[in-house]
Amino acid sequence: MLMSQTGLKILRRFVVQSLAGALLFGSLGSHANAQSYPTRPITLVVTFAAGGGVDVTSRLIAEWMGDALGQRVIVENRAGGATMTGTQSVAKGSADGYLLLAAPTTMVLNPSLRTNIPFDWATELKPVGLMAKLPFVVVTRPDAPYKTMKELEDYARKKGTPLTYASGVTGTVAHLAGELFAARTKVPMQHIPYRGEGPSLVDVASGTLDVTFATMAGVAGQVSAGTLRALGVTTAERASLLQNVPTIQEQGYPDFDVSAWIGLMVPTATPKDVTARLEAALNTALSKPENRERLAKIGAIAATKDQNFPNFLRNEAKTWGKIIGDAKIKVD
Repeated sequence: MLMSQTGLKILRRFVVQSLAGALLFGSLGSHANAQSYPTRPITLVVTFAAGGGVDVTSRLIAEWMGDALGQRVIVENRAGGATMTGTQSVAKGSADGYLLLAAPTTMVLNPSLRTNIPFDWATELKPVGLMAKLPFVVVTRPDAPYKTMKELEDYARKKGTPLTYASGVTGTVAHLAGELFAARTKVPMQHIPYRGEGPSLVDVASGTLDVTFATMAGVAGQVSAGTLRALGVTTAERASLLQNVPTIQEQGYPDFDVSAWIGLMVPTATPKDVTARLEAALNTALSKPENRERLAKIGAIAATKDQNFPNFLRNEAKTWGKIIGDAKIKVD
């Protein structure tokens, strides 16, 4: 049976109103979800084993973010695969705001060091904010004939053989920091990989190695005790844990800013409103003086909200990509 013209008009009006209502309801529902987020605990994936500097720093920040969000942020350690195991689990994970990544420096190093990376961090992960930097300290034996980075450079030019330095693993930030210093100064340096930082520090203290780029937390006690001499801090700002040690920048090496940093990232499809909520919680956590001081005591430097994290990531990838390429470093 054919419908009359009046009936068709009524049907059309009903369909239009129903579609409009559905769109409005969907919009309001999405907004309501963003406004109510989070409604359950959040997981923060740390790509290192428990107990290290990245883990301890991430756990503190997770606790403070949880206070700001009104929900627990639970740290889950997913180590392995040169940090790729944990990073991939977030890159390929649920984009609902309940799965976060404490992104490590190695995330931007791996594409230049390795082949067959199982994800693309630049397209599959979205930056939320920089969390903290973990500076390194150039250390040597107490009776070394150099006390500053300039004196170290002069010593290297006169030595006749490359300066020896160590790192725990080839391709880490500690290794690449030495490559960067060599590239900037044109002094020869020879990297010697060790199984962990501890054994390398024993050889630095004894004079078997000339210097090494060590973690702040790992050497602060020995520097204070006088069993190691600190020559310079690798970050642009001084570290509270060794406030009297000047930065490498202060000693005449512009733009030398090296650290093992931690950034907060989420899967790319995570809603913008949720990402903004996480960014606000991170800024709240890191803006409190008592929290910044707590991080300083463990050798970390809290990020500030005015730092442009996307630009920071691009610059880090570019800088280290060139260093790795020029030094022809490959780890697989």
